[in-house]
Amino acid sequence: MIRRTHLTTLAAATALAAAGCDREEIRVYSVAKETAPAPAPGASSAPTPAANTPRPQLAYTLPAGWQDAGPTAMSLANFRIKTDAGEASVNITPLASMAGQEAIVVNMWREQVGQKPLADGELAGALTPVEIGGAPGQLFEISGQRDGQTVRIITAFAHRDGASWFYKLQGPDAVLTAQKPVFVEFLKTVRIKEAGAPAAEVAKVAAPAAAEPEPEFKWKVPEGWQTLPAGQMQVAKFGVPARDGAKAEVFVSVFPSDTGGALANVNRWRRQLGLEPVDDAGLKALVAPLDTAPGAILVDLKNDARAMLGAIVPRGERWWFYKLMGDTAAVTAEREAFIRFVQTAP
Repeated sequence: MIRRTHLTTLAAATALAAAGCDREEIRVYSVAKETAPAPAPGASSAPTPAANTPRPQLAYTLPAGWQDAGPTAMSLANFRIKTDAGEASVNITPLASMAGQEAIVVNMWREQVGQKPLADGELAGALTPVEIGGAPGQLFEISGQRDGQTVRIITAFAHRDGASWFYKLQGPDAVLTAQKPVFVEFLKTVRIKEAGAPAAEVAKVAAPAAAEPEPEFKWKVPEGWQTLPAGQMQVAKFGVPARDGAKAEVFVSVFPSDTGGALANVNRWRRQLGLEPVDDAGLKALVAPLDTAPGAILVDLKNDARAMLGAIVPRGERWWFYKLMGDTAAVTAEREAFIRFVQTAP
């Protein structure tokens, strides 16, 4: 606790000293401790904290020229950077812990811009040490094509208290070249305070702003579905009504990318049902479009007494994964309710 207090005081002193010349600002927000997105396929069933888990506070020094865009359903802080060379964005997103899965993290972003995954021996060269809030973190950069445009992304991350925090700077190359050193300095100012910290300690940073409301899902859960504790790296989980002993469950997960594309996800789902993978030609027979959003798809898989309906829905900069999986009779009975649920905005 003493060390945290010293670090917080240092962050406040730095912000106040800079305020007179660079007009930097210190901000403090209350944020959800876990809003953990998850990989739709193969997610763990370990429970996560309930929605009313005590919230920590997020504090940072806002660089000159950065505009606070407020939180979204997934990112706890978002910023816009407008320059003569173009616009860039920064967001801060906590996920359930991905410690030990650094290769997956890096390759997930590489796939997002059409880059090939790194081989095992190449990972160390892609990561650079960086300081995040007085603690060690790692940083990597990628660039490539997405939607016909060149995209550059600088991502820093750190693991702490059973979670992984991601800090992403994205935009045109010219903007990111100028903003990278600003971003690196910004990372040093970020502080994540656990709930229950003494009021005096928080006051050393700044007078607390009004707490942001914890994100709430607006979807309408179908009648008869039972809310269950979400598994690790899931945002929601439901049990559907049993049908003559047949049972199934619904899992909802969110990622900042499509995690490899439709073919990779469908083949992971097929393996969960004991089915062999398919190629691009075989994929077409399994996938149907959904009018929920451009690019949204529905996947229908069966293997005797087991079945799965899966949906991948891009919304903004996030990909939502929905999966109804279990005994065939229960999955078949809930098909229409599942599709309606997927089509409602979260």
